[in-house]
Amino acid sequence: MNKKLFIGSLVFITLVVGGIFLNYGSTKTKSYYSGDAIEYNNKLYITSANTGSLEVFKFVDGKLTNVVKQPAPVDGHARSSTYSDVLFNVEEGSLYIYATSGSTLYKYDFSNGESVNLVNSNRDNTWNWLGQLSEANGRIVTSGSRAVKLWNTDLQVVDSFALFNQANPYNVRVDADGHFIFNASGNKIQIFDRDFRNVARELDINVNLNTGNRKLYSEDNLLYFIDDQALTKMGTTGDIYRTLKHDSKFGYDVVASNDGRSLYVSNGSSVTKVDKNDFSVIAKFTDSKLKVANSWAMGLKQVTTKRGEVVIVFNNSNILVLENGLHPYAMVLATEDEGFTQPTGTMSITASKNAGAPLSEVMVSGSGFGTGEDIKLSFAQTNYSTKADSNGRFSAVVVVPSGLTDLSRVDIKALGLISGRSYSMAFTIDGSK
Repeated sequence: MNKKLFIGSLVFITLVVGGIFLNYGSTKTKSYYSGDAIEYNNKLYITSANTGSLEVFKFVDGKLTNVVKQPAPVDGHARSSTYSDVLFNVEEGSLYIYATSGSTLYKYDFSNGESVNLVNSNRDNTWNWLGQLSEANGRIVTSGSRAVKLWNTDLQVVDSFALFNQANPYNVRVDADGHFIFNASGNKIQIFDRDFRNVARELDINVNLNTGNRKLYSEDNLLYFIDDQALTKMGTTGDIYRTLKHDSKFGYDVVASNDGRSLYVSNGSSVTKVDKNDFSVIAKFTDSKLKVANSWAMGLKQVTTKRGEVVIVFNNSNILVLENGLHPYAMVLATEDEGFTQPTGTMSITASKNAGAPLSEVMVSGSGFGTGEDIKLSFAQTNYSTKADSNGRFSAVVVVPSGLTDLSRVDIKALGLISGRSYSMAFTIDGSK
């Protein structure tokens, strides 16, 4: 029996025998690399904040349709004009969406399946960029620039841990029972023990890109993770029980199947279902067979639906739904980026303090750049990457460099990589601060 692949009509496409081809020409599309998915009232919903807006797609009439595309609130308390991450959560039969934007956590009611209604919000006043969202033991988890925080559904912080990943908060995960927090940072996985509130162990992994997205799966003191060389099953003690090399230079996500016996893993070029015990391959989907430009399998979500188990792939130029056997079933293409607008406003750069001790954190903000422009931040000899919002503004957390003479004066410089505009400010390294 032939299967049909349903495609949301966000951009013009041409169907041909043997695949689906998309001519992007010189346009620039936004990238989907993470999000969430759920079946609610027998309907499949997918959400993502990768475009900066809160987007929700609904599977209706054989295709994925965009039902919500909401920009982040802009007010005097907001420290960002874009959303960072989103999460579905069912509470007493109602469906809610949690979203992070800068240092604010938002809660929306989405029970009608068509629109979002704000029911609560709470701002973190500790200069903590909330970043990535997840759920553990009934708590909402934010992995931010300064801490991992656990929130109740009334948006009250019930616990906080001094653990963060400056390069990529996406790579910090709380295990299912909430005992450990895992942080894939550089070529290490840090295992943070919540009871003792410290890093109990560090495990070596193989990486080609230190800032790449990585999500591991854990159960029964076992870790399943895919680095840039292989899928590995490892104990929290560091003992390696099984490895399976893959055919890509990058590894991304691992999620469990609902059968309790298998896993789904992504490595950019493919999504593979493997047996959890011996790593034998059960099924495999290869992005090249889809024949959609710029497809690259990154984030994964497993959902049990009335049709059976499906896997949502945040596939760079598209969001893809794979059904049983990893057959393509539905897809929505990324929309065209609004593009770059040349900056015209006055440039500025400010910091939360103009002097600080080595390894302390500083919040740097600036304006006068192009919309969506990539920005290189330089703090002495250390470089950071950030992006301007739709108003040409940015904010980022940087760390005071160590190894310099006390009371050294250094520059914090912001450079627009498209416009070439730059601005700098002086900063004093002061160990007494």
